[in-house]
Amino acid sequence: MKISSAASRSFVLLTIVVAMMAVIGPNAKGTVKTPWNNFVPDGQGFSVLMPGTPMVKEVHTKSFIGELTTHEYDANDGLDTYSVDFTDLPGFAVSFAGSDTIYEHAKGALLKETLSKGISFTDVTLNGVKGKRLVYDTPTKPDHPEMEGEARFFLFGDRLYGADAVVAMNGGKEKLGRFFSSLAITNKH
Repeated sequence: MKISSAASRSFVLLTIVVAMMAVIGPNAKGTVKTPWNNFVPDGQGFSVLMPGTPMVKEVHTKSFIGELTTHEYDANDGLDTYSVDFTDLPGFAVSFAGSDTIYEHAKGALLKETLSKGISFTDVTLNGVKGKRLVYDTPTKPDHPEMEGEARFFLFGDRLYGADAVVAMNGGKEKLGRFFSSLAITNKH
């Protein structure tokens, strides 16, 4: 039996389409599969698993304790976002205000910046240092799944570290666990 050239072309085209669907099928709903890497910025005192290579930026803010510089490291995995930042605080601010006040200000700044609503603000420990865990609702965006946010704040000496993740409600728990369980702060800066 002889196969026509039209049938042969159709078979080849069908084979290509099936092969492409096998490769991109899991990503067809708008998610991006980005490899996670251990990110260790030189001399900044922390390491963490993040998708891809984070973008780095410096933010200058005037506050009640003077001008502050925050170093931010942001990455995303499709719709999900992850960040770690740190701010070196004046020693007098840490001594005068105390860690609880500093954590409250960090919580308020994050919720204000993201237009989010706090759900819980509880104690958490990392490397023997007590910090805070913030769980929050994020505003819904058109054509996006429902998202949830979680942040952790740790004060190591005069340096305030913040780690934050916003992930899809469906399927994001595993990514939150991966991100936060990988966070290590050595404070050797």
